Amino acid sequence: MNSEWPRIIIQKFIRYGGFLFLLPISSAIAAEKVTNAPSQHTLDSKISQLILEQWIALGQRDDSRSNVLIKGLPSGYKAPDKCAGSLIALPMKQLRPGDNSIEITCMLISSWSLMLNADIEVWRDVVVLRDHIARGEPLTSSSLVLQKRNIADLQRGYFSSIEKVLGNISKRSLRSGAALNPTMINLPILVKRGQSITLRAERAGFSVDMKGLAMKKGRRGDKIKVKNSSSDKVLYGTIISADLVLVD
Repeated sequence: MNSEWPRIIIQKFIRYGGFLFLLPISSAIAAEKVTNAPSQHTLDSKISQLILEQWIALGQRDDSRSNVLIKGLPSGYKAPDKCAGSLIALPMKQLRPGDNSIEITCMLISSWSLMLNADIEVWRDVVVLRDHIARGEPLTSSSLVLQKRNIADLQRGYFSSIEKVLGNISKRSLRSGAALNPTMINLPILVKRGQSITLRAERAGFSVDMKGLAMKKGRRGDKIKVKNSSSDKVLYGTIISADLVLVD
């Protein structure tokens, strides 16, 4: 068989979700190396590589590392001999971290296909608790560390920067080793009820600062009720910092 044949197949028939698309030349060449691999390479590894090529082509982050684990393939199962270099992996939906349903077909035997699951692991540096944190305790740099975790397992989200969570307050007691997610923390209270603050009104081309009084407590980004100290007019505004509220 012409050595160019596997590369042409991979270039023409890789599909993303419901659409067929061309892989970049570098990806097609990598896929060709897999299809021309020695016989000891299993069907499992060939399928894994095809899916990984598609995943990388979608735009994997530079700071992450991905693996593909195939599920549902019987031990020792082999595709028809003539399909060795002609396999096509068709995701049923857009590829994502975690489980994906995949149909494996053969360019040379239209009657043959195989359904299986592919678990895409995406390992990234995420913020993890170095120490136990009590409820209401602020997060500090000494209590946090970056560790590689599979983000497919972090369904409630995660943080990739320690700096962005410093000063946040734990909502509950948190155990060491847990990957931090947004449901675990609150921003610290920046403005207290009755506190003197600066009210800023911004309009096209200019801004005006006024003295005011906070009528509610709040965190950065919260919208609270405030009062203009000069006019006693009640307004609503968004907390920008510990002493600044941007009025509507």
